[in-house]
Amino acid sequence: MAHYAILCPHNAGHLLPLSALGHELVQRGHRVTVVNTAPAAPIAERFGLSFHEWTTDHLPGPTNWLIWKLFCQVNAEWMIGLREGYCRQAKILLELAPETLKKLQVDGVIIDQTFIGGGTVAERLGLPYVHICTALPWNEDAVAPPLFTHWLPAENAVARLRNRMAFAGWRWYMGLSVRLVNRYRKAWRLRPIRRVDDEYSPLAQICQLCRELDFPRRDPPSVLHYAGPLAADRPTGQVEFPWDRLDGRPMIFASLGTVPDPMNVPIYQKILAACARIDAQLVLALGRWTDYEGPTIQEQLGEIVGDPLIVDYAPQMALLEKAALMITHAGQNSAMEALSRGVPMVAIPRSADQPGVAARVEYAGAGLRAFFRTVTPDQLAAIIQRVLTEPSFRQRAAELRQALIRSGGAPKAAEIVERALTTGRPVLASADH
Repeated sequence: MAHYAILCPHNAGHLLPLSALGHELVQRGHRVTVVNTAPAAPIAERFGLSFHEWTTDHLPGPTNWLIWKLFCQVNAEWMIGLREGYCRQAKILLELAPETLKKLQVDGVIIDQTFIGGGTVAERLGLPYVHICTALPWNEDAVAPPLFTHWLPAENAVARLRNRMAFAGWRWYMGLSVRLVNRYRKAWRLRPIRRVDDEYSPLAQICQLCRELDFPRRDPPSVLHYAGPLAADRPTGQVEFPWDRLDGRPMIFASLGTVPDPMNVPIYQKILAACARIDAQLVLALGRWTDYEGPTIQEQLGEIVGDPLIVDYAPQMALLEKAALMITHAGQNSAMEALSRGVPMVAIPRSADQPGVAARVEYAGAGLRAFFRTVTPDQLAAIIQRVLTEPSFRQRAAELRQALIRSGGAPKAAEIVERALTTGRPVLASADH
């Protein structure tokens, strides 16, 4: 029996798939410990994993107020918050993880791809490690555009130049974290990295897509595996829901994530107005994963249009079993959960990798996209009506469901992780097809 550590952000979108993977490894006879801050403990415990808590309040992240102010002018302050968040995560890993992993006496490390610095820590300790892409793969490619864009893949010279320029911007964006990692690598006498890709595991990298859902890639890593969703069948516990209020009409399930966010209020209002014009029942989940202070989202919605069923938190997997369509922010987990049940989508991405997920859903034919800030209720109603009534979207979603099942999910990912961490040798992607 080996002992593995999981290093990932404390957000549910990262913890859930990695904990599901950890559970599979436990079923295979291994011990798995989630190393994280206190809020992550309930999820680890739900999946039967060990938990090691560390305190990070004494490690503040960087703040460049000039860049923050500049990005605020174009309503893109989230980009700088995310950039500095990545750097703070790297600081936490580089400062705390070496001693923690030695104390835990682990035999290998499972690292979220967004946790920069994890590969450096594993190298420092001489531990085998694998990377899991809980979001879209960050790997640079000439054909597949960066995950933060809404672009579709293209082979022509203009598109390749566009991609190169975007990835150059990505390298600048992540440069803060790369420079921090290199300071530690120099102190630890490790070779410096030029970009975040250089730190990814040479043994195995696993993403939550199937090949049919990803964009074509010109030069993917030989160890990049498509395993499909890792937590599509995760335990959800008891969630109260007024099932008796479902009236038998086609059901539209709308959720823009589990964390309530006032920035979503305008798009909620557009969803309500659009669905009021369609002969279907809207179930709208506003989010309740974390505590939220201030006026509730429902209070901020104002007068409700139509007769929707509005809840704070919904049993998403159970509702998707009954849904005719999902309106989503195109978070990776939500999109995978919908497709795992053959449900087509209307994607309204806002930030981070959501534009890339939405672009893949539309490219694969399993739904359509709308622009978060500019879509009107009339436009949104027309998009929803198309996805509801045109059979091709549901047919394609059903085909992708089968492709995701064939990808293997958490059991397949656990097999790859076990092989990589046990042998210390690369697990080539061609070996599992």
